[in-house]
Amino acid sequence: MFKKALALFGLLTSMSFAAWDYLPILPKGMGQAVAQFQYSSMDPLSSVDLVAGIRFSAFNWLELSAILPYRVTTSFDGDNEYIEEKVDKMNGIGNITLGLRFQFTETFSVYADAYLPGEETYTESDFFFGVGLQHSSIYTHLIWASDIGLIYGDPWTNQFLKFGTELNVLLGPFVPYAHLDFFYGLESDAPDNGFGYSSDDEGGGNGLLVGPGLKFAFTPQLSVDLSLGFYMGDRFSTEEIDSPTVFAVGIYFTF
Repeated sequence: MFKKALALFGLLTSMSFAAWDYLPILPKGMGQAVAQFQYSSMDPLSSVDLVAGIRFSAFNWLELSAILPYRVTTSFDGDNEYIEEKVDKMNGIGNITLGLRFQFTETFSVYADAYLPGEETYTESDFFFGVGLQHSSIYTHLIWASDIGLIYGDPWTNQFLKFGTELNVLLGPFVPYAHLDFFYGLESDAPDNGFGYSSDDEGGGNGLLVGPGLKFAFTPQLSVDLSLGFYMGDRFSTEEIDSPTVFAVGIYFTF
């Protein structure tokens, strides 16, 4: 169970940044850059991460993106020798994500993401990928959006179906929002990948992410996003380690 918890904790940055934007693709030739600070707590574990991302619309129907997470530090406030040995190896570059998004109507798009290997036990899996379908409905004072996706890779940490939905309330430059993700773990009899899974650690495990947040636009090009993420369910908790909570501050620049 410690192995499972550490592997999931290493992937929190990638998972919490997966749904970058549910809005339609930007017009051809436009793009957006983001810098984000994340603090994650999974008592007795905690970490500080920095994330840089960029996306660019090569055409009105095609968006290219890249995300680079970097774990600055990981702390462990406990006396478990197994975790103490792993903590120092959980810092560094995480799963670099390369993405494509194709918009085929004004409100529907499909996406494909490739998660490249990072450093040591921080990212756990050598390579995994995700595909999905997104939809957004834009009203005068509301934006409601959702997606359904499949993440496929390692049997426990990143093999699941995900359904996400988000509601934004447009109040001038202020946009409070609520985000909800449901994770359905896929069963797998895949062989040991070298990290040391036991048969009990493979496959399955459901979870939930509840994420309130607030966006504020200083200018049409520059905005700030504050958010909290509360993870719950069997996928994210064990008897020894609490479910994760993630606080994030992001600065977004449109060019």
